[in-house]
Amino acid sequence: MNLADPAATVQAGARLAALVRGGDAIALIGDLGAGKTTFVTGLVAALGGGAAASPTFSLVNEYPGGRLVVWHVDLYRIARAAELPELGLDDVIGDPRGICVVEWADRFAVLPADHLQLELADPPGGAAGGRTLTASGTGPRGRELAAELLRSP
Repeated sequence: MNLADPAATVQAGARLAALVRGGDAIALIGDLGAGKTTFVTGLVAALGGGAAASPTFSLVNEYPGGRLVVWHVDLYRIARAAELPELGLDDVIGDPRGICVVEWADRFAVLPADHLQLELADPPGGAAGGRTLTASGTGPRGRELAAELLRSP
């Protein structure tokens, strides 16, 4: 999926909000500045959770009050797997009250075997403008979400 600008990235997050249900887990992968938090901004706003902010320093942001709680996790500053239990991910991943979205999810295997994986990147060949969003699933629910997201207008 091509995302021409930050507004398109926010809109893609909003499209995913219409598809998710409690217990879903989402991996966000991409370089610094790829638009991971911008995507989450659209997701959280569309779910009614207000404005999202980068959890780079807080590590976990919780957005209650919408259709689903969103636990927004950032693993960028985590240096060792031994630090992961301090984040409390065992308490939120799979919780039917909300969804867990993990930026830099490729750094540590914290998500369940069945999750949606989204990768934001520069367009192939270094073309100017926008980003690409690639969606894939690692299990039945993840594959279902990926297909629905890519199919949605």
